Formats: sequence, structure tokens, C-alpha cells
Amino acid sequence: MNPLDRRRFLVTSTLLGAGTLLRGKLSAKPSQTSQPSNPKMSRIPLIHVTDLYHTPQDPDDQLDLLTVAALPEFDLKGVILDCTQRFLEPAPAGWDVRRDPGYVLVAQLGHILGRTIPCALGPLEPLSSPNDDARSRPLSEQPGIELLLDNLESSPEPVLISSVGSARIITAAFNRAPELVREKTRAVLLNAGATAGTKREWNVGLDPNAYIGLWRSGVRIHWYPCATERSAFNRKDPRGTYWKVSHETLFHDIPDPIKAWIAYGFSGSARGDFIHALNELGKGAVWEHVLAGTRNMWTTASLVMAAGRSLARTSDGWRFVNPQSTKTLETLPWRLDSINAIVKDDTTVDWTQTPSETPYKLFGRQEGLVYGEAMAQALNALFRSISV
Repeated sequence: MNPLDRRRFLVTSTLLGAGTLLRGKLSAKPSQTSQPSNPKMSRIPLIHVTDLYHTPQDPDDQLDLLTVAALPEFDLKGVILDCTQRFLEPAPAGWDVRRDPGYVLVAQLGHILGRTIPCALGPLEPLSSPNDDARSRPLSEQPGIELLLDNLESSPEPVLISSVGSARIITAAFNRAPELVREKTRAVLLNAGATAGTKREWNVGLDPNAYIGLWRSGVRIHWYPCATERSAFNRKDPRGTYWKVSHETLFHDIPDPIKAWIAYGFSGSARGDFIHALNELGKGAVWEHVLAGTRNMWTTASLVMAAGRSLARTSDGWRFVNPQSTKTLETLPWRLDSINAIVKDDTTVDWTQTPSETPYKLFGRQEGLVYGEAMAQALNALFRSISV
């Protein structure tokens, strides 16, 4: 069996076994969310690599997946689960509670939207070195890498890779096929790391060797740091992606099936009838408990900017809009600056801004708290726009 056929076999058999190719409809009209609002729009092929769990380790990962699905500019080719073994096992051997990789949430979302969303699992333990290709890992942990390589190989154009956890799967894939990954990756949206300071950021700590390996690969990186010199929770820093929002604001008036999907995930529901649950959750005591919470967010800007949208104040409030629509609107500026960057063995990244074109770009925005207020309004509006 040749390598490409083997990859397809591994991915397909794993997905079918996990049920993540499940597709269907609720009692709502067929979804148009997977189609661009402009039929002439050229959609961007995207692979979303996420540390999505059920029960959640951090529920913002579920909302990042929803953001990907809500942006019609993206042609979502697959979701790769970037899970780590210590979060799958309960204490004392593991982190806190028992979890599964988030297959069920991907399957549910595909059902709601009427889409098939390929989904596969990657290696569960950190790479042993920046050059580790993870071939020695169990067969059950190979399909995520294979799904990524298969999509890169078969795509007629470069693929965008969104990374919201560790860089383990991407780096292992690069170590197996470096030229393919360099040539066919449009960019990695790297939501990890800190712009300065000595404290290791969370996503980097999940797999330090993977982070080092990705920075040294020469693959194009659009860097959206999860932390700045002060902390990962600085809402004012012009290089920071962090913002915070109440669930009541973020989930106001979103479609009922999406409410139910969020309630299922956020509550860590153990219901086995996870499709019927989408007709029943999203209301009552469970939903009220969800609405009482708040959410720390980091990844949103990377996805919206990659979709080519701007953040602008419209007559209805702040929205993610097409740049052509902003001529008469107030915008909250954001950008990607070219940088020279070198990663050290301790995972810190030394960078300097440069006017020259480089493979590395760094997120920047307007300083201040208005960023978070605008993001909250705009993301709520995006979620409300989902057709189910």
C-alpha cells in the first residue's frame, strides 16, 4: 500500500470508528453556513489543530471551533485533535478529571451545520526532540498527522493551518515530509508563546520541543502570542490577543442548536444520545449555569484576520466586516508585522520588527480595552449569523 493510500485508510477507518463523519440535520432548515455568502468568493482551505476535550480542559477551544465554522471564507478540511495524555487521565495520575478527545463535539457540530467534518487524533505525549516525527507512537495516534499530510499533498493550493494548542502534530508532520509541509502550508496561525519574559506560556509548555521545531522549520508563521511580557491576561497590550467576555453577552440570541451544543460541551455532559441532546439542552438550569460564567479568549483575531475581515463599528455595533465595507466606518486597527525571529533552546523567541518580507509575522493592534469590548460584540454577531 503506497503512503497516500495508507494515510487515507488510517484516517477514514479512525473517523468512521469514532463517528466523526456523522452528518445530518436537526429540525431546522438545511445549513448554508458552509457556503460563502458571495458565490464568487474563493474559499481558503483550512486545517484546524485544537486541544479540544470532552469534558473541557478549557472551553474556549469549543468556541474557537465554532468561529472557524461560522466564517464562510474557510473551507474546513478537517479538525485534528491535539490532546495530551495527562489531561485524559484523572488525578492523581493525571491532571484533574477523566476526559476524552473532543470527537463528540466535532460530530455534533457537523450534524447541526449539515456538514461532514473529518476529524482525527494526533500523538498524546510530547515530542522527544525538535526532530521527532512521532512514527514510534501507537497506531491510534497516527491519523492526525496523516490527515494533515494527506490534505497538504492533495490540495491544489497551499493550506492554512490554525494551531490553538501545542505544535506537536504540525512539527511531527514537518519532520516526516519537510518539503511538502513548507511548500503547501499557506501559513501556520500560531496561537502560542509570549512576546517577552522568561515565564513559559501554557501552549508552549504542552510540548516545548514541538514549539522549537516549528519555529526552526522555515514554515511561514503568523504569530498570535497568547502572552506578553506582563502576563497572558493583559487586555491592553498592543501585541496581546487576550480579551474577556461574559457568557451572557457572547451567547445572547444565538441559535438554539448552538446553545445546546455549547451546553453539552461546557457541562461535560455524559449523555450518550448526543444528537437528541441538541434538541433538549440550551435551556433550563444547565443553560442558566453556563450564562453565569465568563470566558477568556485568545484565538479569535487569528481566525478573523485570516478570513480577511476587519473589525469595524457599524450602525448595529462592532462587527467583523469585509475590508471593502469599511471606507465610511470606524475601524479598530490590527495588522501583521514582518519580524526576524530566532527561537532559543529554552523556547523563548528573540524577535525584531523589520521592513523586509520574512516568513514570520507578528500580530499587532490598537492598545487599550476597547479591543475586548469590540471583539465581544462582533463575535456574538458572528455566532448569531450561523444558519441552522
